[in-house]
Amino acid sequence: MFGRTPLAAAIQALRAELAGGPRADLGRDVRELADLLSARAQRRPGTLYPEAPEQELLAALPDAAALVSREGWVRVSNAAFDTLAATGRAAGLTPLEITRSAELSEAVRRALEGTARRLDLQLGRRSYLVHLAPLLRGEVLLSLRDVTEARRAEATRRDFVANASHELRTPVAAIRAAAETLLAGAVDDPAGARQFVEIVARQAERLARLTEDLLDLSRLESRQWSFDLAPVDAAAVSTQAVELLALTARDKGLEIAAEVPAGATVRADARALEQVLVNLLDNAVKYTGEGEVTLRGERDGDAWVLSVADTGPGIDRHHLPRIFERFYRIDAGRSREQGGSGVGLAIVKHLVQGMGGEVGVESGTGGTRFWVRLPAV
Repeated sequence: MFGRTPLAAAIQALRAELAGGPRADLGRDVRELADLLSARAQRRPGTLYPEAPEQELLAALPDAAALVSREGWVRVSNAAFDTLAATGRAAGLTPLEITRSAELSEAVRRALEGTARRLDLQLGRRSYLVHLAPLLRGEVLLSLRDVTEARRAEATRRDFVANASHELRTPVAAIRAAAETLLAGAVDDPAGARQFVEIVARQAERLARLTEDLLDLSRLESRQWSFDLAPVDAAAVSTQAVELLALTARDKGLEIAAEVPAGATVRADARALEQVLVNLLDNAVKYTGEGEVTLRGERDGDAWVLSVADTGPGIDRHHLPRIFERFYRIDAGRSREQGGSGVGLAIVKHLVQGMGGEVGVESGTGGTRFWVRLPAV
């Protein structure tokens, strides 16, 4: 008269399986009921909320971890693993239902057959190192370690080494060529020898500057740079920075000046602020063919804005979002020709942020303006 209930159907299917029939499909609700009954059976005296020993062990693991039953569904999982499931609860679901990864599903199947597995898995934007360990009772311990940040850091280190090597190759090659020419006989020609010695000296200076910039950037990115924040006379530091670039600017026929009002005091590290301004002025002088470079200071509420403006060709808009990335070049050939290290603006960004300030850039056909905003004192 009445049809069988899902529970009765599951019981009959399970009995048939134990009698040698095909594997029973118990259904998600029945599997969850089995989990609850198992948890109740293992309830410890004196505890309000029963917790299976496996649950305690998984909860102590730092990685997302779960026990996969012989039937292929998750029997117990920790909180980190539960976050992988769309419903927020992994128990009763298969790894395929949780991750939508056929590769992981196949690895679980093989692990249930007794083969330990290890694989790299990409789920969305996250990267995981997956371990599957078969257990004696036929279940599988599945763990996923999130290695996204580690992989990203590894890629960053590789890029840094590759770019640094590329930058170092140019001056080293020039020094080597000049030395080989001298050894081949040019040393006996005083006029020619001097020319090649000047090349060696110029490239050696460039190599030293590049090495120093790379070391500074490394210290900044690894937070090993110590900032001594105190009231700093921005007008005095600006004047010093302009004086350091005055000879180079005059040699190119450029006007260079500092227009920072007396009394402009900022909270900063004096050494770091000077390096920021020198880097910005050096860039402006390098890439300005004619006209002027001006360092200005303007009060803006509770801060001072120091800006370096030039009358150069300007920077195309699509370059601006990446201008402060290390080794990013607008014109690689021209930058190396000018002797740039490719990390000057990255150093500027880290130094300014380390002093609690902001840095930005504006550019158009009439020139470029880099600005630094620091707290006023």
